[in-house]
Amino acid sequence: MNKNMLLGIIFLAVGIALAAWGFMNLSTAMESRSWPTADGKITSSQVVKKVERYTDSNNRRRNRTIYEAQVRYDYKVGGRSLIGSRVTMADSGSSSESRAKKIIKRYPPGSACTVYYNPDKPAEAVLEAGITFGTLMIPAIGVLFTVFGFAILFLGRKSAPGRQD
Repeated sequence: MNKNMLLGIIFLAVGIALAAWGFMNLSTAMESRSWPTADGKITSSQVVKKVERYTDSNNRRRNRTIYEAQVRYDYKVGGRSLIGSRVTMADSGSSSESRAKKIIKRYPPGSACTVYYNPDKPAEAVLEAGITFGTLMIPAIGVLFTVFGFAILFLGRKSAPGRQD
């Protein structure tokens, strides 16, 4: 097996895994639009700055700053008190501090909120139901990796030494 074949298999495997996970999350995001709601109260909201260290392609140590909007809220379902922390189905950090600040500005501590919760698992909840850009990105990246994997395998097969079509 040559390096291109191995690379193609890796891209294909990662792509299929990302696409499967992404499409499951996308499906849940779509379902969340029809979830029941509960009245909630924001208990805290803040921007958290995280610095991640990584090594770039030239083997140099680098820092990357990620800003996360951390929102916590209380809500009740069937008399049971619950605590939530997801704003959307695709919460993630960003290099944009202003993006995180916009999120926490929508949810100041002490304010009332509407909580969408999964009727089968009430502890699974979000403040903003439905599909977002983030829920579309993971399956899209998975599909791209899968396509690249197939392309690498196909092109590697065609250009394999000693192969005659």
